[in-house]
Amino acid sequence: MGMEVKTALDKFYECFDNPEKDDLFFDYEGLSYQLSYCGYIFTERTDNGKDEREYGFAEDGKELFEAVLNSKVNQARDKSIREILAELPPEAIWLG
Repeated sequence: MGMEVKTALDKFYECFDNPEKDDLFFDYEGLSYQLSYCGYIFTERTDNGKDEREYGFAEDGKELFEAVLNSKVNQARDKSIREILAELPPEAIWLG
């Protein structure tokens, strides 16, 4: 049995442990995020779909999860993915 999912961060861990899933998506403060299991984060503005950015990571396995979670790619560059996901409810993220 998996752990109880209380936040989007819990859901992230549950999803990233499932190799059948490819990507995880969520919106936060004007940006749409795509976390890819192959080691990329993609962001774009939700209001106009412009200002797309891509961030790549060389780590793999658990180190990749930590690198993604510790990255600060929000518009102000002041919040990590981990902090954002900890604020969001699990239904705020979806799988692709």
